[in-house]
Amino acid sequence: MKKCSKANFRIIIDTNILFSAIRYRGEAFKLLTLAERAGCNILIPEYVYEELREVFTRNGIDFNLVTDFLSTFENIVLVEKNINRTDLIELAKEKVSDRKDRPVFVYTLLLHEEDPSTLLVTGDKKLIEAVNGIRNGVALSVRGVLQKLGVLSEKDL
Repeated sequence: MKKCSKANFRIIIDTNILFSAIRYRGEAFKLLTLAERAGCNILIPEYVYEELREVFTRNGIDFNLVTDFLSTFENIVLVEKNINRTDLIELAKEKVSDRKDRPVFVYTLLLHEEDPSTLLVTGDKKLIEAVNGIRNGVALSVRGVLQKLGVLSEKDL
C-alpha cells in the first residue's frame, strides 16, 4: 500500500461523495484524481460500497460500470471490517441521528484508531460535526481535503 507523499493521510470516502465523483465529476472526482497523484489511499468501507450499489441500481445504472471505473484507480481500497465494537456502536447511536451514517461513523473511528492519519470525507455536515465532536479535525468536506492536498487555498474556499 502506498503512503501519501504530498500530505500524510489516507481518506475514507462516504457514499454521497463517491456517488458525486462517479456520476457528476466536479470536486469529488478531482479529489479522487489528485489523491491518486499524491499517493493517498482512498478507503471505501464495505458498507459504503454496498450502499453505492443500491443507489446506482435504484437509478438504473449498471453497477459493473461503477466497479470498472473504480478499478482504474490504483489507490482505492475496499475495506472489509467487522464492526464488533459495542462501545463505538453505542457512541454512534448517541451521536449520529441518521441510522445510515452510523456505520460510516464507526468505520471512521476504527480506521482512525489504526492509523491517526485517516480522514473522513463527506458532504454531510451533521456527520462531520458528530465525528469531529469525538476526534476533532478527522472529518472534512471535499474542499477541506483538497486544501490539505495543497490544491485549494483559503481564498478558494
